[in-house]
Amino acid sequence: MKLSEFSATVVPQIEDKLAAELAHSTSNQTMRDAMTYAVMAGGKRLRPLLTLAVAQSYGLGINGLLRAASALELIHTYSLIHDDLPAMDNDDMRRGKPTTHKAFGEDVAILAGDALQPLAYQWLASDPLLTTPQKAELTLQLALASGADGMVAGQVMDMAATNAATISLDQVKAIHYRKTGALIAYAAIAGGIMAHASDEVKETLWNFGMAYGLAFQIKDDLDDLGQDDVADKQAYPIILGVDGAKDALREQVRIATNAIVKFGELTGNETTLLLSFLDYFEEVVEK
Repeated sequence: MKLSEFSATVVPQIEDKLAAELAHSTSNQTMRDAMTYAVMAGGKRLRPLLTLAVAQSYGLGINGLLRAASALELIHTYSLIHDDLPAMDNDDMRRGKPTTHKAFGEDVAILAGDALQPLAYQWLASDPLLTTPQKAELTLQLALASGADGMVAGQVMDMAATNAATISLDQVKAIHYRKTGALIAYAAIAGGIMAHASDEVKETLWNFGMAYGLAFQIKDDLDDLGQDDVADKQAYPIILGVDGAKDALREQVRIATNAIVKFGELTGNETTLLLSFLDYFEEVVEK
């Protein structure tokens, strides 16, 4: 199975699970409406898809894992709500709709983001199909990936770099390893944790996720090139040039591919679906 087929089948299940769980997440209607508005605003659901793809490679049924896998979407959504605020990126629109603070006000948007964070951990801690050690490890790894040395650290570094006169390639990598890569890497190892994978396998999945996250950022920068009035000094094509950015993307795809090959060797699992996640970069890589 390839990602396109897997996504067509599983994304509607993720959407249904998110909507059903959010419907009884709180008795406060304003908060519930704001949380649901933000979470259900669309998106590829890449992160839970990756978790479920890893779990499926072990032969696990995905229906019982939908809520635990989708908890990451709550963290991802809270980060987008806060990113869009006037104090951060000051965006009025996201995915063709008014941002949460435009639709509900800044105060409610901030609190909706605040509420989505603990709700993610609540979903993990209360999952009836996970063992206590699995719940603990998933909670710890999600906290590490999203917190003060993970995604949030990347956000802080990103803001500091925006105001800096110059920025180095190493600084840009450090930002995006945390801001983008950490949550994708968590998504990969979460599937391993659900399958009781060994530490070596989880490390391999983490390496895949970090490389995938950086590749994702480089492709995004290449796609956005020329769209801004002022060149983004943090963008890979600005730092490396277009050809250099494409080479950097190819290198991260190579690292990610090797990690999945190693995952297959360590586990004996079928890897066609996981390798097909890299098809997203195929058009750029082949040019």
